[in-house]
Amino acid sequence: MKKTILVSVFAVCLFALKTSAQTNKPKDTIPVFSIADSASYTGNYKYEGLPFQYMEISVKDGKLAFSGGEYNGTLNPIKDKKDAFDADGAALFTFLRHSEGKVAELQINYQGQTYLGKRESK
Repeated sequence: MKKTILVSVFAVCLFALKTSAQTNKPKDTIPVFSIADSASYTGNYKYEGLPFQYMEISVKDGKLAFSGGEYNGTLNPIKDKKDAFDADGAALFTFLRHSEGKVAELQINYQGQTYLGKRESK
């Protein structure tokens, strides 16, 4: 009887050790945007025909931020879309690259309209 109880307790303890040793695998995700990439996007983009002349892209609190005229906010990367960001649910910002791979323009889709701004030289 004592032997059966002892074997049962040992088996329960072994099962508890095995269960607590299991770990969850991290999700296989590749970040779309890293704040280290922000230098590719930051700067001033010049627009024509809008109530503001420039849209400034900068880094604030570890996130990309935009500011132009009365409009400002943060840009959140869109999953599975390179160089595309959601502007607080109000607009879609897409950075366009030229043949050398550097960001040259910023396309803003806002209320069904598309606006294209050219990046100013630093």
